[in-house]
Amino acid sequence: MIDRLYALPDWALLAFWAALLAGLMVALPFLTQRMPWLRPNPENSDFVLRLQATLFTITSFVIAFTLVQAEFNFRKVDALISAEASHINRLDRLLVRYGGGADDDMRPLLLAYALSVVAHEWPELLANGRGSDKTQQAFVGFSRGVLALEPGPGRQTNIHAEILRSFDAVAEARDGRLNAVTVSLSATFWQAILFAVVILLFVSSLVERTRFRAIVMGCQMAVLGAFIGFVFIMDQPFKGQSAVDPQAIEQIISTIEGRKGR
Repeated sequence: MIDRLYALPDWALLAFWAALLAGLMVALPFLTQRMPWLRPNPENSDFVLRLQATLFTITSFVIAFTLVQAEFNFRKVDALISAEASHINRLDRLLVRYGGGADDDMRPLLLAYALSVVAHEWPELLANGRGSDKTQQAFVGFSRGVLALEPGPGRQTNIHAEILRSFDAVAEARDGRLNAVTVSLSATFWQAILFAVVILLFVSSLVERTRFRAIVMGCQMAVLGAFIGFVFIMDQPFKGQSAVDPQAIEQIISTIEGRKGR
């Protein structure tokens, strides 16, 4: 069900959550106000309206805090991808400087790995939330080549040490990206939001109904639903229309290919 929701465009997700909460706000009073002990009157409606305003403020703060956390998680994943691209680019530059055949032998393997990340691993991350076996094989092939380098004395020894450090950085960046597939808000956040929204809807349904109040409260809940939809969109960095993309790695691939022709 959740994956089907993420298949929708962002505007449709916002509209879905807004319409859902607005629709519940309109329909729920027809159920609650049929109970004799919950029927509103002018006296208790005034009390409920004051309580409803307080609950709406608290719920809005909870959603705002959750949105900040979701945005932070999204930017963190995006930064991981940019860092991985930077490490790949630095490693390629070091291989160029190393010379001694590494330029011809190792750089095509590094380029093949970067291309596999975009062509094979990224679709796998989006679809199944895991890495690609083909990309893993490409990485293993490149790693064997790096570990097999035998530097000569002097300049190559110093560059070889930098190559090993950059290679470790690329490996750690890939691990970080694969682990980031599971990055999302904890279930506690969503439970808190659900509880707050349910209580807010219930209390709001106890207000004495007029057409004007129904419209205003429906609009109020639609706004709240739109913000919940925004949190939902940002909660899964590798899902939906706004999912993180491999643009940084694609740019580095172009840079490596251009450097290759020099």
